[in-house]
Amino acid sequence: MHTFQQALRKLSEFWEKNGCIIHQGYDLEMGAGTFNPATFLRCLGPEPYQAAYIEPCRRPSDGRYGKNPNRLQHYFQYQVILKPSPENILDLYLDSLTALGFDLQRHDIRFVHDDWENPTIGAWGLGWEVWMDGMEITQFTYFQSVGGVELKPITGEITYGIERLAMYLQNVNNVYELKWNEKLTYGDIYLQNEIEWSHYNFELASTDMWGSHFENFEREANRLIQLGYPIPAYDFVMKASHAFNILDARGVISVTERTGYIGRIRDLAKQVAEAYLKSREKQGYPLLSRFKPKEDSSDRDLYHALPEQLSDVHPDETDDFLLEIGSEELPATFVPIGSKNLVKTLETLLQEENILFERISAYSTPRRLAVVVHQLAKGKPSYTQEKKGPALDQAYDAQGNIRPAGEGFFRSLNMPIPQLKSIQNGEVPGITIQMIKNTPYLYGTLHFEGRATAAILAEKLPNLILELDFPKKMRWGDQEITYARPLQWIIALFGQEVVPFKVGTIRSGKQSRGHRQLSPEMFDLSDARDYLLSLRQHFVLADPIERESLIKNQIEEIEKKQEISVIAKERVMPQVVNLVEWPHLALGLFEKNFLRAPKEILISEMVEHQKYFPVTALTGELTNLFVITANVAPTEQIRQGNQRVLSARLSDGIFLYEEDLKYSLEHFNEKLKKVMFQKELGTVFQKVERIKMHAEYLQKKLGISTQEKVKRAAMISKADLASNLVYEFPELQGTIGCYYALAKKEDPEVAQAIDEQWMPRGENAPLPRSETGLIISLADKIDNLVGCYIVGLKPTSSSDPYSLRRQVLGMIKMLIQGKYHLSLRDFISQTLHHFPSEKVKQKEAFIDEITTFIINRIRTVFLDYGFSKDEIEACLSSECDDIYDIFCKVQALHNFRYTSSQEFASLMEVFKRSKGQLTHFEDGRVDPQIFVDPIESDFYRLLVEKEKTIQEAISNQDYDSAYQEMAMIQPALADLFNHVKILSEDPHLRANRLSLLRRVFNLFGSILDFSKIQENPSPVKV
Repeated sequence: MHTFQQALRKLSEFWEKNGCIIHQGYDLEMGAGTFNPATFLRCLGPEPYQAAYIEPCRRPSDGRYGKNPNRLQHYFQYQVILKPSPENILDLYLDSLTALGFDLQRHDIRFVHDDWENPTIGAWGLGWEVWMDGMEITQFTYFQSVGGVELKPITGEITYGIERLAMYLQNVNNVYELKWNEKLTYGDIYLQNEIEWSHYNFELASTDMWGSHFENFEREANRLIQLGYPIPAYDFVMKASHAFNILDARGVISVTERTGYIGRIRDLAKQVAEAYLKSREKQGYPLLSRFKPKEDSSDRDLYHALPEQLSDVHPDETDDFLLEIGSEELPATFVPIGSKNLVKTLETLLQEENILFERISAYSTPRRLAVVVHQLAKGKPSYTQEKKGPALDQAYDAQGNIRPAGEGFFRSLNMPIPQLKSIQNGEVPGITIQMIKNTPYLYGTLHFEGRATAAILAEKLPNLILELDFPKKMRWGDQEITYARPLQWIIALFGQEVVPFKVGTIRSGKQSRGHRQLSPEMFDLSDARDYLLSLRQHFVLADPIERESLIKNQIEEIEKKQEISVIAKERVMPQVVNLVEWPHLALGLFEKNFLRAPKEILISEMVEHQKYFPVTALTGELTNLFVITANVAPTEQIRQGNQRVLSARLSDGIFLYEEDLKYSLEHFNEKLKKVMFQKELGTVFQKVERIKMHAEYLQKKLGISTQEKVKRAAMISKADLASNLVYEFPELQGTIGCYYALAKKEDPEVAQAIDEQWMPRGENAPLPRSETGLIISLADKIDNLVGCYIVGLKPTSSSDPYSLRRQVLGMIKMLIQGKYHLSLRDFISQTLHHFPSEKVKQKEAFIDEITTFIINRIRTVFLDYGFSKDEIEACLSSECDDIYDIFCKVQALHNFRYTSSQEFASLMEVFKRSKGQLTHFEDGRVDPQIFVDPIESDFYRLLVEKEKTIQEAISNQDYDSAYQEMAMIQPALADLFNHVKILSEDPHLRANRLSLLRRVFNLFGSILDFSKIQENPSPVKV
């Protein structure tokens, strides 16, 4: 058994042998080894650097008073940086685990997608969390940027969770039981530290002192940067970061305010990085001369000629073609995206090149994207293509001079411009004049030589691979190319022959790789047809459909055998299918006493973090079972490892939950008085007080719920934000508040409202079901919207950091679903009254701007209901102040349009005729005394009658009836047009008749603008 200090020593010995400088930990508090100048500063610039060191780290908010077996506020990271990242960096990492004493074939090693980011120091990178039997043991990152500076070359960072690894080696479940050496345990040395520092970080730290420290450290860092001393300046950046972490642990920084603090530290880090780079450049990058650049010999014999079997053009011969792109582990969500894009781009290439094939099969695993093109033609024959050009008089003028159209035509043929006379005499090969409807046109003949398919693939595939779309791409080492993760190998096998090409430093070949643990060696493929079978022999199921089917079958077996139900399949399956190459399922168990926690905590841990399938009894109750998806046959050690991980995470959730329940909701509200919501808008508690006033107004206007319920719900709506559990599980905000309110015997609807205020939580997500919940949700969202506009945090076309668009969409949907009438302008105006008066200037302009923002979102929601754009615009042209009222107008128009299509078409026809007659005519008064034709008089009487009934229908918001009444005007209006000359020669008659039409036109305009309606929209029924 290795002691803790022996494990540390073995890692240092391993990395020293592999060329690393062994640094010592830095003498300042920091949250992670990345802050150490050996990483932050040495990643910058072109100079190579390789280092390893043990970094004592402090994360104040991670303290658990010594009660959690796997969560510490002070712990150790073993940090390795390799710049530039070597091609075999993953192999080196796995070898280091072996050096520590792990038999990798006995463990389930997983590389889980992690887009690492440290916004505090402007650093980000792509890589993985490395899991061993379900527990994260290492963070592995290819830095792409540090201090806001794009890196070149790329540094690979390996951060070992050394305590977790040691727990595996010593087979203990509690970090405090680790043997530090033969006599002392980890707990002997650090347990009391954890207890006391947890009290300090969460309860005793002086927020005034640390707030002052932050300001002083920031000021000193700025001063040193200006003086040109980036290295000591960076020390003060680290100090400011630690001060921020203390304030954060004390709960005095809101989610909104955190952004500001982080931005200030990030600005300092960026300035330090830029100053440090200038300093190294001024010194001439001294380390460059200490390291010889690695020679790239891969170009020396790159293009061995195409095999004879592939170089000849044989369009009638076919064979299967295999392309496998091997890389380090792709993120699970990237695998199907990359596979789909590979098929699409390859299919497009073959079609554009007119190369025949039967079909394309796609395969993918975390380490590879592959396609097999079945019966691919070995070449395309020579062929000619006739191209029509411009008319002769468009190509040349009367004197025979070339015109722009002619220049473009000959350019497209890739030939010099000939003389017109030479063309007319038939002296220009490939150019003829042909008559079309007695007009002479130029025609060109293009000749295309046949080519071997392999030659085309060798030319086109490198760019095709590098241009594949992924959500994110990265660089690695000192290469300029990008891909989702570093490329490792490429197979391009046409039948039995290799299609040769190069991507970066990787040359295509016929060697693939098996399962990383069960069959890590490379192996040859002899024929493209053998692909699936060969991989299966090396413990890889390349077909994701087969992997998913295998997982489903194993789930069904477990369900049947244990008489249970596996849940959350639709959320877990897409992840696990693309996390494994050789799936095996096993049933795990956690302690039953964890079931006393809210089920959302348990499911969140299992699904979102651990990628486990939760299990319920057949009655639907959550059980203490879960299903593990492993990448190897699960041993008892693997099962126990996963159980240990989940138990540790659940115990943390239980600890926080039970600690929170010791306090009243008013206690949390008191804490909110010290939590800044936004520096210009005050604390979160001040926001709560505003929500209460908004909610009281809404309750009176909407006439739902009760004043008592909405006041209480508003007052405790944000209490859970000050709880320890929501700090740890922010995605459960509101849900946890509901549990806490029920535990404190609050009214069930009030408790429900705390959860529902955050609804909808996403696109097409559920809306609040309770009346109180709807009111609190509307009140919270209008406060966010108006507050952000007041302080200038308005969304732009490219940025909406506070999700105001999403929140407004939710407001619109809630009012429509509930069929609630609410004046937007009055609501916004009343909301503004609840903010400090000095913050609100130009009130009417504010109301106009916010109303416009909401109306623009209405268009999006209405389209989701199936209404067409012209229907929406026609109804939005009139007064827009009541969202549900506007909805009813559009819905009535839509229904009338498609259920009474003939009447609607007739109305449109008379509208167009009316509009044509009324061009340039202003309003006038209708005088019935000068009607000449009885048709005029009859129509006028009908119009007066229908004006009354239509206006009554509109006043009652019965728009369906209004449209039916309008339709009843149409026949009489059509008679008027057919039998009465509107534009009479008599100016008095003409003006009177036009005034009559204008009155009809205005009546129609009281409900919609017919000019916005298109004649042939795509009919979509609601």
